[in-house]
Amino acid sequence: MTTAAPRIRPALLDALARHDDPGIPIAETCRRVGAEADARGLTRPSYERVRELVHLMRSLRRRRGPSVLQLFLETGAGLRSGPSLKDQMLLPREERR
Repeated sequence: MTTAAPRIRPALLDALARHDDPGIPIAETCRRVGAEADARGLTRPSYERVRELVHLMRSLRRRRGPSVLQLFLETGAGLRSGPSLKDQMLLPREERR
């Protein structure tokens, strides 16, 4: 019988982040993390938990700041000040607030 851990150790969370690649199936990521868990003598995480964590990590990576158009619209509506617009436009989108 295979055992699976409901909680994942920080070392395996790091391994999950390293092994996650949107170009490969989540099942392969789960196998890679499971192999690393075996090598470290830790309990393998369940496929379901790995799947949940992969989706969560991917959604966090996708979060991006507002577009330039959104910055202009918010400034025109008085939701942002002028200097803020200029400063924000010069930043990469991922760093905009």
